[in-house]
Amino acid sequence: MAVKKNAECEIIIKVETGTTSTGKASYSSRSFGYINPSLSEDDILDIGQKIAGLQKYNLGSVNRQDTAEIAAE
Repeated sequence: MAVKKNAECEIIIKVETGTTSTGKASYSSRSFGYINPSLSEDDILDIGQKIAGLQKYNLGSVNRQDTAEIAAE
């Protein structure tokens, strides 16, 4: 049976940094690691929105990226 080991979570926020030559919004990503992987999606969204409030640019989206090592038990 396989088990999950060394689970990690990262919050990635995308902020609108300007516009392209065609007038569409352009975005940059900001990544914040070492987030507790047991946090709920509501908690992640709340944290991402608070971090975005400290940014100069408007928030585009909040993303969660989970990674873990899978090993035999």
